[in-house]
Amino acid sequence: MCLAESGLSYPCHRLTVGRRSSPAQTREQSEEQSTDVHMVSDSDGDDFEDAPEFGVDDGEVFGMASSALRKSPMIFSFVCFLVPENAENEGDALLQFTAEFSSRYGDCHPVFFIGSLEAAFQEAFYVKARDRKLLAIYLHHDESVLTNVFCSQMLCAESVVSYLSQNFITWAWDLTKDANRARFLTMCNRHFGSVVAQTVRTQKTDQFPLFLIIMGKRSSNEVLNVIQGNTTVDELMMRLMAAMEIFTAQQQEDIKDEDEREARENVKREQDEAYRLSLEADRAKREAHEREMAEQFRLEQIRKEQEEEREAIRLSLEQALPPEPKEEDAEPVSKLRIRTPSGEFLERRFLASNKLQIVFDFVASKGFPWDEFKLLSTFPRRDITQLDPNKSLLEVKLFPQETLFLEAKE
Repeated sequence: MCLAESGLSYPCHRLTVGRRSSPAQTREQSEEQSTDVHMVSDSDGDDFEDAPEFGVDDGEVFGMASSALRKSPMIFSFVCFLVPENAENEGDALLQFTAEFSSRYGDCHPVFFIGSLEAAFQEAFYVKARDRKLLAIYLHHDESVLTNVFCSQMLCAESVVSYLSQNFITWAWDLTKDANRARFLTMCNRHFGSVVAQTVRTQKTDQFPLFLIIMGKRSSNEVLNVIQGNTTVDELMMRLMAAMEIFTAQQQEDIKDEDEREARENVKREQDEAYRLSLEADRAKREAHEREMAEQFRLEQIRKEQEEEREAIRLSLEQALPPEPKEEDAEPVSKLRIRTPSGEFLERRFLASNKLQIVFDFVASKGFPWDEFKLLSTFPRRDITQLDPNKSLLEVKLFPQETLFLEAKE
């Protein structure tokens, strides 16, 4: 009989060893009790009753349904599953998986991704092409006779661990319990489709563990290989390397496409930036032109208003001037000849009794306001605009005639 058929729990079992009784004592004891073989679990015996009282079939407890187990109802072994049946989320489940896996097979094992399968996809596939990796999904099953050998001799081999760590994101799940199996099949159907889910569903227990090698390919996820537990380290490495070769070829294409796309995007960004700067320059130029035009319009409006105001004042002064006296007028008449800055002459007769202000108003009515121009005499040279405007022409000696000239004030 081999160990798998002996009823020992897997992967480890604790036994108690006692002194062997004499044949006579053995016969007496056989009449009093049904068995003298005891299997002790890692927990105190007081915490447990016989397996049948839990409603657990011996085949479930020991990972097999051998006749030896059915003949020994007193045998009980506590099995701690890698993934608890009631795990609230995949991250917590993977934490226990890693801890329990380490306690069974040691610390030299692949680095299992802690998180949901969706998160593992993001880590492996949805990054830049140069940073992408293959996704390895390890599916564990405690009831398979291949599991212990596969885990201890292949999955935990240093060469396999190193190769997986460098080139793969490794995600794991335990299908021993039906609830966890159904949970994974749901995830599998969602991410890989019904064909892959059906492939996993139809795998027999003794074909486990399974290793699914997944490659992210553009908008889909492709299963490159399904590795069953009945393999060797060399074959496992060969299939991993073959998958890596396919992945590398695809990755190089993706890197090339990504580089070309980034180059196109860079050119487009540069063109867009140049176009944006051109638009900004055009807008700034247009706004400057609009400001200049607005300023010109404002100044023109001011000029027009000033001209209109000056014209209104000129007309008002012109209309307010007293009539020009005739030469033969009975009153004394003063004749003034005024030279403008342009060289033209203004001539007019005034009564000698007219005030000097009337002369100023006359000059202003011709477009030379006295606040902008000064009226000068030649002999003697004097500024007439500085004289008292209320004095008469006779009083300021602008009689009987005088030649004056206009000069702009500084």
